Amino acid sequence: MSAAVHRVIADLKTLPRQFWLLAAGTLVYLIGVEMSYPYETLYINGELGVSMTTLGAIIGVSLLVTLPMQVVGGALCDRVGRRPVLIVAIIGSMTLYFGLGLSRDLGVIIALIAFEAAFGWSQFITASNAIITDLTTMEQRTEAFSVSRVALNAGIMIGPMIALVLLAIDPSFRLNFFASAIVCGVFLVMVLVLQRETRPPGVEAVSITAAFRGYGAVLRDRHLVAFCLIAMLPLYAFGQIWATMPVMLRGLQDVTPTRWSVAMIAYGVSMVILQYPVIRILGKRDHMLLMTLSSLALGAGCGAAPFLPWPWTLVSIVLISLGIVLLIPIASTVVSRLAPVELRGRYMGVWTLVYMAGYAIGPLLGGWALDALGGRLAYVVIAVACLIGAALFPLLRTSVRGRVDEAAALEAAQARGGELRGERPEQAV
Repeated sequence: MSAAVHRVIADLKTLPRQFWLLAAGTLVYLIGVEMSYPYETLYINGELGVSMTTLGAIIGVSLLVTLPMQVVGGALCDRVGRRPVLIVAIIGSMTLYFGLGLSRDLGVIIALIAFEAAFGWSQFITASNAIITDLTTMEQRTEAFSVSRVALNAGIMIGPMIALVLLAIDPSFRLNFFASAIVCGVFLVMVLVLQRETRPPGVEAVSITAAFRGYGAVLRDRHLVAFCLIAMLPLYAFGQIWATMPVMLRGLQDVTPTRWSVAMIAYGVSMVILQYPVIRILGKRDHMLLMTLSSLALGAGCGAAPFLPWPWTLVSIVLISLGIVLLIPIASTVVSRLAPVELRGRYMGVWTLVYMAGYAIGPLLGGWALDALGGRLAYVVIAVACLIGAALFPLLRTSVRGRVDEAAALEAAQARGGELRGERPEQAV
């Protein structure tokens, strides 16, 4: 046991300081986001009286309409740098939460949701994933993405804990919204003062026109396209968790906002406990099989949720947590390993587009299904979608492994070339 702990510590020490700064900032950012994000649908549905069909359409259409901004974000990451995109993302989230705290006008709220969808969380995903890829070697990436998820999951756990206190003071959610914006602002200061640009040397020479043309090469990567299309199935389930699930559980299992806070704390605790050990133990195994396991866990959790009374609902939350523990870092690692150095931002932009499309289709179809089919049948459909994804991922095992081996050989050659030119290791990768 002692030797294993020493190996873990030694491996973690190899990750650069700028990575740890980003991880710390991610923790702060997610605390701010999770003080409000899990309650947005409860606020709009309960406080403003908007139906789930309408609410699902608002969230889903806003996300779908703004999906092209993920393409722009990826191109800008390669053209102007990761740091400016990260700054824009934080400001996008702050704008949403300040706006929700100030306005009860549905039109304004729709505009705020669309603005954040275009410039907020999704741009953070693209920029932070590109930064992690820049700062790490191919062998380090699965672990680095996992550590980043630990920070993110800790924020998911801590945010609702703070929200419980704020909701006791102000049940209208407004105090939550204002506090969220302020905490996100702390992360903004950290980036402005401490975070350095990580874009590899030479990438800045690409013009903005060439940056957009580079997406042709990305879309011709049939391994990436096939992987992303299948990943949409478990991502459809992932898109339900903060949109339709709290409303479904409130209707079927009397899960009040306070109980939902407890569920989100359990979700965060499960993710923090499971994230690093699971990836440490399983991360070097076949990634397509791990994606299959992820889909199965998500399907089981979502399929069981409407049938389990409180507090047994928490069992489904833990299963969902296990699915996401595998889904996000493994998927991000697969995309990062497929990405050539000069196209990293655009590959991550495409992955963010797929990731956010799952978020969009989740509430868009899920909100309608909740009203039209009822909570139980709607969530059975979600479980079936995950099972289909679990069956399809193994079909990519051989082709993706061969493509990743080619990328690894090329990256190793580029790294050796960088060392000969006297570049730092993180620059060479």
